[in-house]
Amino acid sequence: MATRKKEAIDDDTRDASLRVSKRMRDSLKATAAVMGRPLYDVTNEAINSYLSTVKLGDPLQAIRRGLRGRK
Repeated sequence: MATRKKEAIDDDTRDASLRVSKRMRDSLKATAAVMGRPLYDVTNEAINSYLSTVKLGDPLQAIRRGLRGRK
């Protein structure tokens, strides 16, 4: 019984993710059409814009610290 509930929750999460992805894709297509630009250009700009706002930090920082400790 617990397994079925977990599967149902996983399916709901997956379905929600697909709906968001479909909405985003449709939005990008509409934006590209209105702007008269290729979809891949608009998509790349949207991705770059998103990544510029995300605070990822320095992924190599931990590696650098580890290397300094070994010297």
